[in-house]
Amino acid sequence: MANDTTGWAGGFDVVLGNPPWDRVKLQEKEWFADNGYEDIATARNSAIRKRLIAALQNEQPGVYARFVEAIRRADGESTLLKSSQLYPLATSGEVNTFAVFTELATKILSATGIVGLVIPTGLATDDRLKVFFSELVDRGRLISLIGFENEDFIFPGIANVIRFCAITLAGQSRSGATPRFAFYIRRPDQLDIEERFFSLPREDMARLNPNTHTCPVFRTRHDAELTLRLYERFPILRNETDGGNSWGVSFFRMFDMANDSNLFLSEPTDASLPLYEAKLLWHYDHRFGSYEFKGVVKGKGGRGLPEVPLACHQDPSYTITPQYWLPRDVVEDRLRGRWAHDWLLCYRTTSSAKLERTLVATILPVAAVNHKAPLILLAEEQSRRSFLFLACFNSLVLDYIARQKVGGTDVGYFHLDQLPFPTPEDFSAQDLEFIRTRVLELVFSANDLRSYARALGWSGGPFQWDPNRRAILRCELDAFFAHFYGLARDEWRFVLDPSDLHGPSFPGETFRVLKEKELSQYGEFVTKRICLQAYDDLSAAAKLGLPYVSRLYPPPFHP
Repeated sequence: MANDTTGWAGGFDVVLGNPPWDRVKLQEKEWFADNGYEDIATARNSAIRKRLIAALQNEQPGVYARFVEAIRRADGESTLLKSSQLYPLATSGEVNTFAVFTELATKILSATGIVGLVIPTGLATDDRLKVFFSELVDRGRLISLIGFENEDFIFPGIANVIRFCAITLAGQSRSGATPRFAFYIRRPDQLDIEERFFSLPREDMARLNPNTHTCPVFRTRHDAELTLRLYERFPILRNETDGGNSWGVSFFRMFDMANDSNLFLSEPTDASLPLYEAKLLWHYDHRFGSYEFKGVVKGKGGRGLPEVPLACHQDPSYTITPQYWLPRDVVEDRLRGRWAHDWLLCYRTTSSAKLERTLVATILPVAAVNHKAPLILLAEEQSRRSFLFLACFNSLVLDYIARQKVGGTDVGYFHLDQLPFPTPEDFSAQDLEFIRTRVLELVFSANDLRSYARALGWSGGPFQWDPNRRAILRCELDAFFAHFYGLARDEWRFVLDPSDLHGPSFPGETFRVLKEKELSQYGEFVTKRICLQAYDDLSAAAKLGLPYVSRLYPPPFHP
C-alpha cells in the first residue's frame, strides 16, 4: 500500500465502518452480569466482589475457570496489540478496539483514499489518544469530525450520555486542508445548520490545548471565536512546554473505590473519618448529598443521591452520612508530606449533559476522599490564597470555557491544566477582599470548617445558610470574573444564555440544564438576571473609580 507505514503498493480507495467500541481489558462487573451472576456484578465494592469471585474456586470451579480464561484472553490480546508495534498510536494506555481499527484504517488506505468511521469522540478529546490525534492533525489527514451526543438515542443500544463522532480521514496525497468540526449534534437535520460548523487550524488547536493538542468541542462557530479570545488574557494553569505553574498546583487521588476498598469501614469508629464521594459535593458545599437520605427522597433523575434538606444545611452542627469510613491514621498517612493544613480543596471529576455545571469544587474538613473527587494541592505559599483559586474554579466564565474542552463524562487533570487561569499576582488588594468575604460566607456554613474560616481571618461563628443570599453571592463572584476575563456585556450575555443574544433559533447553548431548572422552579432564569445586574453594578463602580458595594442584599448575618 502506498503509505509510509507498510510500503505496499495500492490500498483501498474507501474505508467505511462502525468498528467495535470495546475496552480490551476485561471488565469484571460486565462479565459476571453477562453470565448471570448479578450478586457478584452488583457487589457493594471491589473487596466484596473479589471475595465472592475467590469463593467460586470451591463453589463453582467451572465458572471460575471460565473467568480466569477470559482474563487471560483479554490480557493476551492487549499484550499482542501493544507488543506487535502494528498500532503504536492506538495502544497507549488501556486499549480500546475503536482506536486500533482507526489506526488500521489509515494503514490500509491508498494515497488518494478516504476513511469514514463512526467511533467515540474520545479519539479527539482523550488524553491517552492525544499522540494519535495530533499525528492525524499535524499530517493533514483529518478532513472532518462531526460529534454526536446520544440524547435522542440515535443509537438506542447505548446510554444517552455517550458521545460519538463521524470522522473523515484522507490518504497522504489528499491531506493538507484545515479540518472542519461540529459537535453536540443530536439529529441528522442539525447537520444543515451552518453555524454549528467551524474550522480550526492546527495553530489554534495548539493554542487552546498546548499540552495535548486535543480538540475542543465547540457548539457553534461563535463559541470557537469567543473561547480563542478568552485565552489571550491569562496563561494556562499548568504548561508542560515551559513549566509554567503559578499556583504550584498538583492533583492527588486519595482513595480508589476499587483498589482501596479493603480499607473501607461500613460503620464509623472513634478513630475514623468519613469517605467523601463526588456526589456528596457541590459549589462551596461539602454537605450537598448524604447517604442517610438514599431511598427516602428520590435522587436526581432517579439516580444518585438527593440533595440534603434545607433544615440540615441551616444547622451548622449537621454532618453528612457517607457510604464508608476509613481509619484516621490511614488518611493522615496518605496526606503526610503532601498537605499540612486541616482543610482540603477538591473537585468533582464527574460531568454529564444532565448536570447544571461542569466544574465543581469546594472546601472539606480533613477526611478521606475518593478518586472521583481528587484533591487540588496548592504550593504552600499559595495555599493562603486558596479562596481565589476556588472562586475562579467555580466561576461561570471558567465553566463556560471548560464546556468547550470536556468531550466526555469526566473532567481530567489534562482538561484543568489547559484552562486559562489568573495567576495570584493578577489580583489587586481590592480584588482579594471582594472575593475573600464572599467565599468565606459561602464556605463557612458548618462548624467542621471553622479551621478554614480562621485561615481566612474570621474568628466568628458559621454564616447562616440562606439560599437566596448564597445565590446572590455566587452571581456577584461570577460577574466579577466576567469583568476579570475581559468580557463585554453582550459576550457575558452570550455566556449566560446564547438565545438571549441571538434569538431562540440559535443552535448554541451553555447552561441549558441550569436555565431549565430555574425556569421550572422560579419561572425565570434567575442566575442570568442577577449576574447581569451585578455585572452592570461592577461596571458603574469601575467607571466612577469607586469600590463595588452590593445593592442586591444587606450585609451578612452571622449568629
